[in-house]
Amino acid sequence: MKKNKSGDTKIIVVLLLILVVCFAVIGFLFYKYFYSGTSSSKYGDRLEGIENYVLSDSLEEDIQSVYKDIKSVDKVKVTVEGKIIYINIAFKESIKVETAQAEAIKALDKIGENNLTFYDVQYILTYTGEEENENFPVFGAKSSSSLKVVW
Repeated sequence: MKKNKSGDTKIIVVLLLILVVCFAVIGFLFYKYFYSGTSSSKYGDRLEGIENYVLSDSLEEDIQSVYKDIKSVDKVKVTVEGKIIYINIAFKESIKVETAQAEAIKALDKIGENNLTFYDVQYILTYTGEEENENFPVFGAKSSSSLKVVW
C-alpha cells in the first residue's frame, strides 16, 4: 500500500491547528479565571467606605508629638496601608514591658475614636538601647471591632 504524503501533511496540519486552538482556549480561560475582574486597586472592595473615615495628613507628626517628651522613646514611625495603621515605637532605655505598652496606647487618642471603629492598629515595640533586653520586641494589635489592644 502506497502512502499519500500530501494527505498525511494535511492531517498533521489540521491536528496542529486543533492543538494551537486548544492551547489558546486554555490560556484564555486561565487568564479569565485568575485576572478577570481585578480592579486597579490591590485592595479590591475592602476599602469601601474609607472616605467616611479620613485620617489627618499630619497623623505621624501628631503621634510623634505624644512621645517627644518621653525620654525613653527613641523614635516613632507611623505607616498607613489600607485599613491598617502600623505604629513602630523604638525605646532607647530599658523599661518594663507593661510601661512600654501603656505608653504605646497613648497613640490611640490621636487617631480618633471614630476612626478606631474602622481602622485596625498594629504595634511593634522595639528596643534600641545597648543594654541587653530580652523583653523586646513586643507586638500588639487593636481590631476595629474591639475596644482594647491585645499584646
